[in-house]
Amino acid sequence: MVYYAYIKHIRNDWSCRLVAVFASRAVADEWWRVVSTSPKFSDSVRRVTPQFFTHNTDLARLHDSTQHDEVAAGFIGKVFFTLLDDKCGRHLSIIPSLDFTDHVSGNCFFIRTKASPNEYWFVPHTMLHTAGTAPITASCLNIEPKLVYVSRTERTRFRVQLTSRNTAGSIMIGSDEISITLPSVNLPINIDENGQVIVSRTPRPGLKFCELLDGFCAGPTLYDKDGKSLDLRELIKTADGEEWELV
Repeated sequence: MVYYAYIKHIRNDWSCRLVAVFASRAVADEWWRVVSTSPKFSDSVRRVTPQFFTHNTDLARLHDSTQHDEVAAGFIGKVFFTLLDDKCGRHLSIIPSLDFTDHVSGNCFFIRTKASPNEYWFVPHTMLHTAGTAPITASCLNIEPKLVYVSRTERTRFRVQLTSRNTAGSIMIGSDEISITLPSVNLPINIDENGQVIVSRTPRPGLKFCELLDGFCAGPTLYDKDGKSLDLRELIKTADGEEWELV
């Protein structure tokens, strides 16, 4: 989906005001990584919110970043910039406000499937609670507590962060290596030899952020010893997975 952002001059409120149109949100985040880490642009640009940037044109102009000899030249076919009227003008392009979670490294997220947004990643830990009944141990329900599941009735928050040092607060992009942990017990998730997602003492090496977004799928529904649905499905790592989102 096309993604929009405003760009404003940091030193005044009347000149070099722009609307940036990106091919997708992922393209916007990748472009931001390039410009914000380049020596020429890093002192000029700031990301105030996901859809609002500033630049100091005395140092560098963001709308020049995709020129053929600039750091983001590879994005020339994925983004364009439109110069808005100065302050005395009478027209302002109103960009759509997008409702999404910012992919900030080190934050905690619920993870759900895009196809069915009421299905979330879930770790039962040691107990499951059923409304109106006493706590039931995971072993009584014939499920393995160390596995990660997909559930319609329960959900667990996970911390997603870059594995590189000193990257807290950075915006994660598809090519980044990440770790996914349970913040309550500070244990990471890993993948076993069968492709099942598990809670482990060691993280999954080489896991990319793009794999989190489309590299997992949910298995068939699990049942208890009496044949009653547990409303749980095992989470499985696969090369051709479902689409997931962080919320």
